[in-house]
Amino acid sequence: MTAAYEDKTGPEYDQLIDTVAAACAKDDPLALTRLFVDEDLAIPQRIVG
Repeated sequence: MTAAYEDKTGPEYDQLIDTVAAACAKDDPLALTRLFVDEDLAIPQRIVG
């Protein structure tokens, strides 16, 4: 987040944040689950495996 506040991120970061916000706003638990397939949000295998 610090990089975003310092304007060091690009439009991809803004899109990622918008995607997360939209998923959180939905009344659909699967929308949140689908976020985990995004390479930037995926849970590392060493944590879940």
